[in-house]
Amino acid sequence: MAIYHLNVKNISRSEGRSIVAAAAYRAGEVLPNEAEERLSDFGGRRDVVATEIRLPTGAPEWMAERASLWNAVEAAEKRKDARLAKEVEFALPLELPRSAWLGIARTMADAYTAQGFVVDLAIHDDGARRNPHVHLLMTTRVVGEGGFGLKIRSADGKQFVTEARALWERIANTALAKAGIEVTIDSRSYSKRKLEQLPGRHRGPNPQERRKRRIHAQREREQMAPREPDEDLPVPDPDGSPIHPQELAVAEDRMLDDMHRPALAEAGHAQGDLEAARVAVDQQNTLEMSEDDAAAYRLGPDNLLDWLEDKTRPEDVPTLERWENHLDWLDTERQDPAAGPVDNRWPEPDRERR
Repeated sequence: MAIYHLNVKNISRSEGRSIVAAAAYRAGEVLPNEAEERLSDFGGRRDVVATEIRLPTGAPEWMAERASLWNAVEAAEKRKDARLAKEVEFALPLELPRSAWLGIARTMADAYTAQGFVVDLAIHDDGARRNPHVHLLMTTRVVGEGGFGLKIRSADGKQFVTEARALWERIANTALAKAGIEVTIDSRSYSKRKLEQLPGRHRGPNPQERRKRRIHAQREREQMAPREPDEDLPVPDPDGSPIHPQELAVAEDRMLDDMHRPALAEAGHAQGDLEAARVAVDQQNTLEMSEDDAAAYRLGPDNLLDWLEDKTRPEDVPTLERWENHLDWLDTERQDPAAGPVDNRWPEPDRERR
């Protein structure tokens, strides 16, 4: 016989519960919590297999949106001890295949939508089929086109729990028989079946087992990680090609030798060379240039700094008697006397010249 488990709960404001937070937890989502003016964040849960909202006939379409539905439920309940929702939580038989889980959960949820409830279902499983189970989170008021109406009083009392247990027994056994599995579940207690057997107790999550699973998962992630540390990876050269480890070791040794080599004893000579270089630079900066050299420097297309390489001394440059002026023919005061005729006769003009 498969294990039978079903539990009916009330989610009440008197216990400090928030229906928006409860819905976000079961769906593994992030929902805006308008009453608390914050986000109910339970996103990223890995044990949520499937979620779905099942609506009764005549329900408005906005109720199919999880945040709108449960914020409206929170706003519709005014009492500080109001019952916000009803929950039916039951275990799925391990004998059922995973592909049958959603269908059997929908069948169970539709049995309550036929009674006027809005059902938000969620299927949970840890991935190892240790405890697959279903949460049916249900509204507690009549649903109409304008929203929520009066309370559904059929959800109050022991009769609702008894009917829920019997309903799940029928649905589960039908699914097991359809799958060809020759096991059944029974909602009756051992005493009603006259069995001398101690009833099992739902222990809930075990902290030690959860810790062991986390440690095991961490070890698996470490084994999947690359074993070669980052510092042992090949170092690329400027072209992107990897450097051989021996070459890298030789370069590191050379760098360490340079760092630990003692200072040279000829420190004074190095200082002298520096002073000599400074004097040479100062001489070049104070070098006088003639106007012709300056013009050639400005107009030189090839090497504008060729004067730095010029070894000619200033005293070796001949001094011009005067500045060459190509427009001196305009200077009438310095014109030479024109040549006169020879023997008082002017030469015959050259007629061939044109």
